[in-house]
Amino acid sequence: MNTLTSIQLTASTGPQTPKQAFTNRETHPLVLNLMLLREFGSEYLGWEPETCWLEIGRTWGTTISEITRNKIQAIRTCHVSDAPYTRWETFEKVSLGLAGLTPKFDLIQMPTPHQAALALEIMSQIKEDTKISTEVYKYVAAAMLDYGLSYGPGALEPSNRYIAEFVEPMHQAQIKRALDLKKKPTFSGRNEDDVQIMKSTSVKDFLGSMSGSLLTQVKKLLP
Repeated sequence: MNTLTSIQLTASTGPQTPKQAFTNRETHPLVLNLMLLREFGSEYLGWEPETCWLEIGRTWGTTISEITRNKIQAIRTCHVSDAPYTRWETFEKVSLGLAGLTPKFDLIQMPTPHQAALALEIMSQIKEDTKISTEVYKYVAAAMLDYGLSYGPGALEPSNRYIAEFVEPMHQAQIKRALDLKKKPTFSGRNEDDVQIMKSTSVKDFLGSMSGSLLTQVKKLLP
């Protein structure tokens, strides 16, 4: 699936009204963030979760799905704490929450490179001046290796240096060049980089799809 098709699909399956934003699994976390800040101001960041769900229900006349609650809790954590930016354990749980998954604090739940990249992008938009720590980037690098990814595009770029001892830097450069040239894997047997190009392209396309979804939802839900 190419990026344009993915964006169109996400737009058509995403929330069509503000009320639906709290039950639709495709709602972008930053859209939820903007809706809540517009309605309640930064005061809502300090509310107990139960108060937050109650006020959302009263204001929009809706229930809140577990997926949406996970996204909102992750967003609130990014606002009120620097831990997602500095500690790998917190980053792990926030990245899962932003993807709509339920964190389990008694287990290690390594995110996929796609989930980690999305979290890094969202976190950078919430706190533009807060730097991501080396510890977090090294943890993201471990997630890349676990996934078998040799080169991380976009928000994953800073982590590439930490897998250089396991992946030839020249190989990383080859994959980057292929992505820059928008080459697609052919799986003809003549290019040994096809699998890596596919993996890196999938991350790049996913981020592009999420950016497109964000713009579409902002226009539709926050006119």
